[in-house]
Amino acid sequence: MPRSRHLYRSLAPLRHRDYRLFFLSYLISMLGDGVWLVALPWVAMETGGGSSELAMVVGAEAVGLISCVLVGGALADRYPRRRVIGWSFAASFAVLGLLAVVHLVGDLAVWQLVGAAFVLGASAAISGPASDAFTPDLVPEENLHSANALESTVRALAVRMVGPALGGVLVAVLDSLSIIVINAVSFGLAALCVALIRPGAGAGVVSGEGEQEAGTVSYRQALRYLFGKRWLWVLIVWSGVVLLLQSGPRQVLLPFLISGRLGGDARDYGLFVAVTGVAAVAASLVLGARKPPRDYARRMLLAWTAGAASLALIVFVPSFWLLLPLAVVYGFFSTVGNVYWSTLVQTVPSAVRGRVISVDWLGSLALVPLSAVIAGVGSGRTFTVTVFVLGGTLPVLMTLAALRWVDLKALRPPGEGVEPAGEPVAEERAPQPVS
Repeated sequence: MPRSRHLYRSLAPLRHRDYRLFFLSYLISMLGDGVWLVALPWVAMETGGGSSELAMVVGAEAVGLISCVLVGGALADRYPRRRVIGWSFAASFAVLGLLAVVHLVGDLAVWQLVGAAFVLGASAAISGPASDAFTPDLVPEENLHSANALESTVRALAVRMVGPALGGVLVAVLDSLSIIVINAVSFGLAALCVALIRPGAGAGVVSGEGEQEAGTVSYRQALRYLFGKRWLWVLIVWSGVVLLLQSGPRQVLLPFLISGRLGGDARDYGLFVAVTGVAAVAASLVLGARKPPRDYARRMLLAWTAGAASLALIVFVPSFWLLLPLAVVYGFFSTVGNVYWSTLVQTVPSAVRGRVISVDWLGSLALVPLSAVIAGVGSGRTFTVTVFVLGGTLPVLMTLAALRWVDLKALRPPGEGVEPAGEPVAEERAPQPVS
C-alpha cells in the first residue's frame, strides 16, 4: 500500500526509543518558544516597560544567541551532546523559576527580565547546535531525512501556529507569573526527556566513542575541515547571503507594503504569515513521506531558489489575495531547501559536526539583524521594489554560479553509504590532533 508505505517512512525515526524522547523534548521546547514569543511583550508591559524596554529585552536575547553560538558548537563536539542539551534546558528552567520567585515575592523589574532574556538566548545558542548535531547520533542514516522533516513539521506548527495561538489564549486568561511558570515547566519537562536518553545506546551512525574522539579536535582543525570542503562553505555562504537579502524585506518592509499599497491591516499580515506556516507544514509532510532523491544538493538549491524568486514578484501584485499564492510558494520551497540543508550538514563527521553547525547558525543569527537595519534605512516605492527584486533575483544568479563551481553530483543523499564529498569514509575523518 503506497499510502501506508509513505506513512511508515515519515514516522520511521520514531521507532527508536531515544529519538522518541529527543523528539518529545523538541516538541515541548518549541511549543514553549511559540507561547513565549507572544507572551513576552505582555510580561514586559506588566513590569511597567514600554517599547524601548521591550526592545532591550529582545535585544538581550539576541546578544545571548549571537555571543554564545560558537561556544555551543564547541561544547557539542567536546562533551556528550545529551548532557549539553539537558543542562542548557535546565539553565533555562532555573532562570525562569528564579524569575517567577522574584515576581511572586516582589515587583519584577525590567533589568531582571533583560538578564533572564540574555540567559535564555545563551541557552538556546548552546542547545541549538547540539540538538542539530545530536539527531544523527539517534537514528540510522537512512532515517535522517525523515527525522529532519518531522522536526521541521513540529517547528512550523509549534512556533508559527499552535504556540502563538496558545500564547494568546494564556495571555487573555492568566497573569504574567503563571505564564513564566508554564514556560519554566516546559523547559523542565524537555530536560527530563533528554535525561532519560540512554548514552551510547542510540541507533545512529555515530557511536558514543565518537564524541570522546571529538574532544581532541581543536577549533582550528574543525575550521580547516570546513574550508577544505568547497561544497560546505560555499553553501553556508550562499544561505547566509540569501538571509541577508531577504529576511529584512520580509520582516520590515512587507507589513508596510501590505498596509500601504495593498490596503491591508495586521490581520492580513497575520494571514500571510499563517499561510507560509501551513505551506511549510505541507512541505515537511511531503518530504518525510518520500525517499530522498539522488540529486539531493541540486534539488536543495533549486528549492531555495524557487522560494527566493517568489519574493521578487511580491511588489508587483495588484491585490492582497494574489499575494497568498506567493506565500504558499515561498513557505513550501523554502522549507524544502531547509530540510535538505539540515540533513546534508548533519552528514559531516561527528568530531566537527557541532562546530560546523554553529558556524552556519552564526551566519544566520548575525545577518538577520543586519538585514533588518538595511531594510529600515530606506523608504518609498523605488527602494522597496529594488530591495525585493534584488532579494528574489540575486539568489537565482548565485545558484547558477554554485551549480557550475561546486561538484554537487558527488554529494549523495544520506543512507547511501557515501560521505558528502564523495570520498571513502576513512578519508573523510576530521584532521588528527597535532601532537
